[in-house]
Amino acid sequence: MALRLRSLRSNLSILLIQSALLLSVFCTDAKAQIDSLQLDSTVLSAAAKRQLLDLGKAGVVTMDVAELALMPSVLGNSDPLHFVQMLPSMQTSSEIDAGIHIQGCDHQHNLVALDGVPVYGASHLMGLFSVFNPTHYRSMSYSTVANGSNRLGGVIDMHTRRSIPERVGGEASVGLVSAQGTVEAPLSSKSALILSGRGSLVDLLYGNYLHMDDVSLSYGFSDVNATWLWTPTRSDRISADFYYGYDRVDTEKEGADIAIDMFWHNAMAAVHWDHAALEQTLYYSGFKLDVDVAEEGRQAILPSSISTVGYKGGWSKGQLSLMLDAAMHEVLPQSPQISGTGVGYETEDLQRAFESTLSAEWSGTIGFNFDYSATLAAGWYLSAEKKSYFGLSPQLSGTFRFDSGDKLRLSAGIHRQYLFQTGFSNLGLPFEFWLPAGKYGDPQWSVGTSLAWDKSFAGGLEFNAELYYRYLANQLEFVSGFQDMLDGTYSLERSLQKGDGYAYGLNLLLRKTQGRLTGWAGLSAGRSMRSFDGGTWPSNHERLVEFDLVAAYKVGRWDLGGTVVAAGGTPFTKVREYYLLSHQIVSVMGPHNGARLDPYFRVDLNARLHLKDHGRMQHGLNFSVYNATARNQEIYRKVKSNREALTVEFQKMYLGITILPSVGYFLKF
Repeated sequence: MALRLRSLRSNLSILLIQSALLLSVFCTDAKAQIDSLQLDSTVLSAAAKRQLLDLGKAGVVTMDVAELALMPSVLGNSDPLHFVQMLPSMQTSSEIDAGIHIQGCDHQHNLVALDGVPVYGASHLMGLFSVFNPTHYRSMSYSTVANGSNRLGGVIDMHTRRSIPERVGGEASVGLVSAQGTVEAPLSSKSALILSGRGSLVDLLYGNYLHMDDVSLSYGFSDVNATWLWTPTRSDRISADFYYGYDRVDTEKEGADIAIDMFWHNAMAAVHWDHAALEQTLYYSGFKLDVDVAEEGRQAILPSSISTVGYKGGWSKGQLSLMLDAAMHEVLPQSPQISGTGVGYETEDLQRAFESTLSAEWSGTIGFNFDYSATLAAGWYLSAEKKSYFGLSPQLSGTFRFDSGDKLRLSAGIHRQYLFQTGFSNLGLPFEFWLPAGKYGDPQWSVGTSLAWDKSFAGGLEFNAELYYRYLANQLEFVSGFQDMLDGTYSLERSLQKGDGYAYGLNLLLRKTQGRLTGWAGLSAGRSMRSFDGGTWPSNHERLVEFDLVAAYKVGRWDLGGTVVAAGGTPFTKVREYYLLSHQIVSVMGPHNGARLDPYFRVDLNARLHLKDHGRMQHGLNFSVYNATARNQEIYRKVKSNREALTVEFQKMYLGITILPSVGYFLKF
């Protein structure tokens, strides 16, 4: 994890982390890393097999969102992003990590989208909920390779419903942390409207218990979705999507004159038109963060934002597909405004950058057993300083199908990225901010390859193994802390160090698709390294080894489920020496990310009871237990001092709550 705080004297920087930790007590999710590196297509459906995972083609995993009911529902919620984090190519996150780490890549390297439209800030509550209300969507696709998108990592894309409902219907549920609902209504035989909403109950039910390390917390979130569908002809489908969500956090340290307020919100609006072989989308997506910290007459305001207006178009005929993607970005990097310190410095300006990519894909079959795909993408980027960048990104993939049904898959390609995200951590937390390429660094690029083997056995058993390697160029790491801002020594350009990275690993997956008991077991091992001027070290999110087990069992009116995750600890920078000088802590750090937190282990259980139906109404109860073994997970290390006794300790910090049982009610009509 290793949050990079240069001065442990700063109560403000410590409280920023503590507020995230406090939130994470209630943002526990069933994240497990169980994916096979380049899983072909994975389809969850309520078919006869009732399988959670199904391998398909083209390196894409597709999930039927309705099948989330089979998965452990933490605090009454089954979240799509939590499910994908149980796939083997994605690394398990800790309770204060909202990041998505695919095959050794950082959180910023991935595209999270709604029908192809990027969504910035895709998590509530440090990752307990994504911003995607599951009852509003029909499916989710996931790929470990961002073909067709300017990202170095993978793609997670939520898909709205595509058919006109026959009647008015909907779903609703209420749990210990949130309540949510969706209503769908046909407006005519060719049009429909779908509305969804969700709000938190955290303050109502847990307001008196939100304390950790003398920090009290008030938290709330909500989000709304709207989708309009219109099918004027057999060959035309027009739809409009809208999303808005916000999070609010207020913290205060008991016995101290210090308070932190954080507010972030995001919005997305898009219009889609599918006509025969042509698909087009015009969209807007934005995210804005405000952090306000006050201490002893000093005040720090840290605003940042990003907004994108873009167009995506695709056309296909036979073996040929063409795609154009163009976007204008307006970015405000973290721009501190400090008062009451007697120092000042220039703030960051709003920056505009433009990127466009034209790509062509040719796919086909050679003989009876070899499928291939070749893509060439040409990208052009114009920075805020009017500097142009041009690059080609070729990608190749092939699948050889043996007579036995086994498959051997190979892929390789070059990818490019023009937007970066950084900050006090790389864990996907809300106080990270976006940067456009140019002034702060050249566009990032990567070269990656993977080799996978799929084999089927009798009785519904399937095995998958994958090897992968990625080289990451022009990486950035944020090296400043909050104290630099208070001291007046902060500069965004000086706070960024530039380097390269690489990641490699092996993922193994064994799954069972038939019978009452279905599920899978996965094992992954790998490295994710970064090289900067100071040397080469593990990335903050690296786990050397991870094992995951997922099981679902249906009996009568009960759906039972459970997950187990066991993983190595993430890196952190250990304090080698520390002492008190004039009642101030002086720390001498050891090698960067040279130590590791304790190993991670968690068991989650879930039981869903379907009560007797009343006509078209279906309802029931959901029971779940997060961290059923009550293991106290280490989440970070902290220097703690006793000024009266003149002692300093480097202590392990744990979650204040270990086991989290919950109960919820669901209704479908």
